[in-house]
Amino acid sequence: MGHFNGGALEERVLGTLTSVGRHPGNTLRLADREVSKEHAVLVVEETHVLLRDLGSSNGTFVNGQRIREQRLRDGDEVVFGSSRFLFRAGADAAPEPPRGVTVVAGIDRAPAILAQLEPVKDDTFRPADELLDIATLRADYEKLRIAHEFQRQTGTERDPQALLEKILNASFQLVPADNGVIFLPDAGGLRPAAVKRRDGQVGAFVLSETVLQQVSDTRRAVLTADAIIDERFSASESIVAQGIRSAMAVPLLSSNTLRGVLFVDSRERANAFSAKDLKLLAGLAGHAAIALENVELGRKIEQEAVTRAELSRFLSPAVAEMVVQGKVELLRQGRLENVTVLFADIRGFTSMAEHDAPQDVVAMLNAFFTRMADVVFRHEGNLDKFIGDCVMAVWGPPSSHHDDPARALRAGLEMQQEVALLNREREAAGRPPLQVGIGINTGQAVVGYMGSAERHEFTAIGDSVNTASRLCGMAQGGEVLATEATMQKAGGGFEVEPLPMANVKGKAQGVQAYRLLSADGTRVGGAA
Repeated sequence: MGHFNGGALEERVLGTLTSVGRHPGNTLRLADREVSKEHAVLVVEETHVLLRDLGSSNGTFVNGQRIREQRLRDGDEVVFGSSRFLFRAGADAAPEPPRGVTVVAGIDRAPAILAQLEPVKDDTFRPADELLDIATLRADYEKLRIAHEFQRQTGTERDPQALLEKILNASFQLVPADNGVIFLPDAGGLRPAAVKRRDGQVGAFVLSETVLQQVSDTRRAVLTADAIIDERFSASESIVAQGIRSAMAVPLLSSNTLRGVLFVDSRERANAFSAKDLKLLAGLAGHAAIALENVELGRKIEQEAVTRAELSRFLSPAVAEMVVQGKVELLRQGRLENVTVLFADIRGFTSMAEHDAPQDVVAMLNAFFTRMADVVFRHEGNLDKFIGDCVMAVWGPPSSHHDDPARALRAGLEMQQEVALLNREREAAGRPPLQVGIGINTGQAVVGYMGSAERHEFTAIGDSVNTASRLCGMAQGGEVLATEATMQKAGGGFEVEPLPMANVKGKAQGVQAYRLLSADGTRVGGAA
């Protein structure tokens, strides 16, 4: 048998009967506080070696499983208390660490194990015709079992805290842990986000910052068979003070990002965990990290959906999407662009507001604004703002179309149709009809995300915007007026009536305006 002691490998040849224990009378004496005086015996028979536990307090373990009596096979890992052996049937066979695990011996007379498991880069299943040995099949089965059990318990969980608790529950089912903690990244460090004790008690307990830092820095799963005597963690006072005998910590990695660290320990005995336990916990941690990422993505999508819904009440889908994706800085970069601007204003609103009850005025404006906004969005424009009883809409960046002037004209026509429908409802309720004038202009304007740090909006400013507003002021109830620039860029399909040259405030030259009569055969007011 090979014995790791003081960082070096010791060979011990078994006699016909080898007794193991702490008492000096044993063939193999172990100065180990976890080993009983008469702990176990090894009997060499003709075809095999039989290992028999003598009722020891802390048990005898073969490949991580506690046994009473078992035939040993070449390569078996045998643990008595804190002492670890590798059994070799051949005289010249050299002991090797478990596959995929790096084993570092402990110190002095009480050897400890520190196993580090490399992050799994390829966790896929091989095709059936590539399975050449039973070990590969068992490993793939174990992956599938862990994934199935974890998915069964956590597949539909969307609450982050509940998911953390289910991860701990699944961990306790896989390994014989007494305590478990999940740490999540927080302000450059790690914070405990969920705690579980097998005994069900409530209260805080100290964990090793050294172990956590080791996992966080290397992103490798670590296992120590006896943390008290493990030289790697000898500087950690918290381990010694708490009496942690065996501990494992595994990183929660997904998309090459550290989502957290899963830590479990045992305070009953050393060697509570085996290299197989480390692999099991690391496998579960991989699924747990994906589950945490999915919950995070789900919450982000929900938040984005709420934000998008709120923004879409005022902005075009294109602008709302840019805000949701954090591209506000692109919107802030003011630039001179061609836009088509529409203003729609209620005639006689001041008089109406003086005679109607305030709640009736608010209800009327809400109904009016809702219908006008719906029309703007149907024609893929931006609802710029509400100004008292007036609506301002813009067609152009950041979602420009080659036919923006035509879209704005058709939107103006449809707005008057919606006002006509709204008036029928008002007249049925004994309310006076609304009269709405609309003005549309096309030209260059400065566009961008403007405002203060507390309140801002994507808008357009400039002379072309002012001209559209002046034209709206000239329009009578039920009219849609558009400038010559808009009609030239809109193309065919519109029936218009030219108006006398108008003098517009702020412009030295008169403006040629047109009254829109119909678009594609549909006349203002809905008549064909």
